[in-house]
Amino acid sequence: MMSKNFRFIIEIVSACAIVVSLVFLGLEVNQSNTLAKASIRQSLNETDMEIYQMQMDKGIITKALYKIEKNIPIDDYEEFMVVRFQTFNFRDFDNSYYQYRIGLFDENNWLAYERLIKALLKDEYVQIMLEKEMSNFSTEFQTELKSLLKELN
Repeated sequence: MMSKNFRFIIEIVSACAIVVSLVFLGLEVNQSNTLAKASIRQSLNETDMEIYQMQMDKGIITKALYKIEKNIPIDDYEEFMVVRFQTFNFRDFDNSYYQYRIGLFDENNWLAYERLIKALLKDEYVQIMLEKEMSNFSTEFQTELKSLLKELN
């Protein structure tokens, strides 16, 4: 009698151990998939950044940003470069937002970016950039930007 109860308890414990192992394995696979997706996204973002950097004239951008801050008019080429720079900037924000959404980017870091984005959304050249480039950002980031724009208005 004692051995049947003992055997029954062992079978229950074994079944529970198998279920716990399967749950743990499922969680590990899910985490591994999330990390793989994040790694792929980061790699694509780095490629995008390299392409954008090749298109930028950093000296002109620096000069144009100085002029904008001092309320000195900028020419068409400087405006083009500033808009390109902001596209580059917001592509990086898009990637950071993705990393934040999947839990790999610290919330405090994202909130700091969010404050910076809100400040930038007031900039006329960022607004020009968004008119041209908004659809090129991820759907989730577009939604976030629209939400931030609503907050500002």
